[in-house]
Amino acid sequence: MLWGRLRLWILTCCLALPATAWSAAGTVQVVLGQARIIQSTGQERAAIKGDQVYTGDTITTGASGQVQLRMIDDARLWVRPSSRLLIEQYPADAAAAQEPRAQTATRLIEGGLRAATGAIGQRAPDKVRLSTPNAVIAIRGTEFELAFFPDRLAEAFQTPAGTYHRVYEGRTRLSSPGSPPLDVLAGQAVFVGLMPGDAPRVLPQIPPFLNLPDGPVASPPAREAAPLARSLKIGLRMASPMADGAVVISSAGAPVEPVQTEALAREGESARLSLSYAPPPNTRQRRAPEPPVTLTLDITAKVQDGQAQVQVQDVLRGGSLILTMRLGTWTDISGRASWLSGGRQTIASSSARPESAQVLIRVDTGP
Repeated sequence: MLWGRLRLWILTCCLALPATAWSAAGTVQVVLGQARIIQSTGQERAAIKGDQVYTGDTITTGASGQVQLRMIDDARLWVRPSSRLLIEQYPADAAAAQEPRAQTATRLIEGGLRAATGAIGQRAPDKVRLSTPNAVIAIRGTEFELAFFPDRLAEAFQTPAGTYHRVYEGRTRLSSPGSPPLDVLAGQAVFVGLMPGDAPRVLPQIPPFLNLPDGPVASPPAREAAPLARSLKIGLRMASPMADGAVVISSAGAPVEPVQTEALAREGESARLSLSYAPPPNTRQRRAPEPPVTLTLDITAKVQDGQAQVQVQDVLRGGSLILTMRLGTWTDISGRASWLSGGRQTIASSSARPESAQVLIRVDTGP
């Protein structure tokens, strides 16, 4: 009887959970360069094609990163380089997006965005809201460009800090605190600064950063021409000592394979790699298994004269390391910072322990 009541209570709780716990607001269609998705819980991951995004997610892009999203109501969002976009509210699923009360809210925290409205904006434009830190955009079934530059990005673009907005089709209404709203027509661009009382105003001409083609585009203009950053493949491996001919033999007599992962990154951009290494099983001694060891590193690399200049940051423990290493070669960094120190002796699984694990990294030129 008690078990039956418990099962009924669990089922009731599951049915009471909001649909947004499982339903996606949209899907990643294109990723160029470095881009990440940060969940409302603080967990983050690299953005890849086919990823789903949810209410509460923040999409971030690096200096050369670009992401195209297709939302469940068929709206299109192109997140420009050096940007952060927060999905504040979206219907739970495609069916909910068809309801008259369906509404959306997104917030451009910094950077640039191009948007084309979907079914909700075409059916009920008053239900679509897009904001920046100092402005709110109300749409009227349209396609437009939006940018918010804090001082750091404004300096890169050599333009005043604030919100910039251009309409391609349809019209919008831009509002800012303490000022009357301004209607923006197709072909117009407007600006509102960060000073208290700044009112939106129509610009005499469209700035270059609002005069961009469809889809993802290049990063902010450089003050001086610079060579394009090449793509690098960065690898991380954990294993019991393997260098100098050492091997690891399990209690069953079979070699223990190391674990490894890799990621792509542009030169000078950080790649985050994470691994968990479980020591070989111990069947000869009656003791509890050793717990897995988790290692998360941010690795940044540049290539010069056939070698990689590498900076390693331990995310969990806070240590860092700078080194020069050969391209395409696993390089042992055990014991050189806060991560695991390694040994170089041959060991059996009965004596393998987490602190004997070896940490190696590799940098190759990418595809």
